[in-house]
Parts: sequence; C-alpha cells; structure tokens
Amino acid sequence: FQKMLLDVFYSVSEDFLVRHNGTPAPHYWPNWDLCNMACALATGIFCDDQAKVEQAVEYFKHGVGMGSIKHAIPVVHDDGLAQWMEAGRDQGHSLLGVGLMGTVCEMAWNQGIDLYGYDDNRFLKGAQYVAKWSLGGNVSYTPYAQLDRRPGIQQPTSVAPASPTQVRPVWAMIANHYTKRRGLSATYLTQIAAKAAPEGGGGDYGPNSGGFDQLGFGTLAFTRDKGATTATPTPSASDAGSGARPRTAATTSASASASPAGGGLAATGSGDVVGWAAAAGVTAVAGGLLFLRRRDRVRRDGAQ
Repeated sequence: FQKMLLDVFYSVSEDFLVRHNGTPAPHYWPNWDLCNMACALATGIFCDDQAKVEQAVEYFKHGVGMGSIKHAIPVVHDDGLAQWMEAGRDQGHSLLGVGLMGTVCEMAWNQGIDLYGYDDNRFLKGAQYVAKWSLGGNVSYTPYAQLDRRPGIQQPTSVAPASPTQVRPVWAMIANHYTKRRGLSATYLTQIAAKAAPEGGGGDYGPNSGGFDQLGFGTLAFTRDKGATTATPTPSASDAGSGARPRTAATTSASASASPAGGGLAATGSGDVVGWAAAAGVTAVAGGLLFLRRRDRVRRDGAQ
C-alpha cells in the first residue's frame, strides 16, 4: 500500500506542485494546490517519510502556487478577518478550500507541527471570513489581478453572492481546534459549526462532486470537550503478536492550548487520550480515536 501511495498518488501530486502542468504557478486556483498538498502530506505521514512531510509543510508556508497560505488568504482586513482568495469566484470553491486547508492543518498538528497558528493564526482569520460570509454577513473585499489568467476571464472585483443554505461538513474540526484546543474566540466559526451540526458524510450534501469533497462526520469526531480519562486498556491478540503493549491505567489531561498527545503518538479527534506504548510503525486504534505514530520532537513554533 505504501508503494502504491508513493508511485501512484504522491508522484502525481509532487509533479503538480513543482510543474503545475507546465504552466506558471499562479495559473491554477488555490484548491488545485491544496488537494495535492494534502496528498503529499498524508503520504509522507503514512510512509513515515519526514522529508515528504517537511516538503508539504514548506509548500504550505512558502509555496509559489496559489494554495500556499499567503496566496490563498492574501489580505488581512482591519476587522481581523482575512479575505479568502476564491471568495470573489464563488462560495462552493471557497468552502472546499477551507475544508482542504483544515485537513492539512489537522494532519500537521497530529505530527507536532502547528500550521493552524502559522502567521498569527492566518487560517483562523480566513476561515472566520468565509464563515461570516456564508452566514449572510457582509465582509470586506479587496479586488486583485491574478497573473496568468486566460484572456477573456474577468477578474473578481467584489465578493461573490453567498447562500446561508449552502453547507459543507468542514466546520466542526476547525472550530474545535481554535475554541477548544486553543481557547480562542471564534464567533463565526462557532455559529456556523452549530448551524451545520450534526455533520454528515459523503452523499449527504448533494449528488454532485461537491457533496463528496470532505470525509465529514466532524461533529462526531471533534465535539467532545477536553477532560481527563482514566482507562486500563486490554491488549488484543493482534497487539500481543505485534509487540505493542498498552500501558496500565493511564490518565491524560490537556489544556486548551495543548500540543498533540505525547509518547510518540498523536491523536486525531478528542483531547481525551488513553496513553499507549506502541512498537515503531504500528498504528493503534482505541476508543474510536485513530493514533498516528510520530517521532519525539518539539512542536515547531506557530510563527516560524
């Protein structure tokens, strides 16, 4: 499976991020970069390839294409919200971008890398902008001219119309991170996550491709408040055969600004994590939480 990821998926994504199908880097809208960035990062994590993880992280921060964060979110307005580039195009593509960037940030967070907080929480400001706009609120807009747009395509001069009825399952995970993990105020994220709850999955948001863009089920995976959990996990036969040994009665608790779970493992979902000791390279599932192996390393500063 790792070979297939590397040979079939990663190779295509890397080629796109480097060559952009032989066009100048600004030719494509941000989501083209973001989906390939997500693929490259996921492959690096799954294959335990630190170089590929760092490649995706570096592109997120400084990539030449429109999916890097300062291109996808080009303007921070005086009200603290940051303009999503595709807001001048349409709402659907903007929602897709929020979902993709959130996925990249969450995967990185589980590896001890804080992209959520990068550049003074730039993603928070952009997600808040799209949330307010999608709720029917008025948002500021700065017109831009994108290089290498084909002749005849009009450049956006104002924010596109948005319908509060257009919903995608992208908000619960992002709202949980900023308001629960980090303890920050995110009024519009909180409102739109509550409105979208409970988030469904693929096929619950229309029959076309937009209804399948995100995995969904964020309300289930990312709603529970942080707290302390005490448990004594019982090893299964497969655990015993693999050499993975769960610790006895382990208790964990985390603050609102906590880093991912320690002990060489990072957890997706709730902060209520049962401690495990696992053999290198082993993926363990406990209590509905997926644990991904990561090396012991200090979280990189969000302002890096």
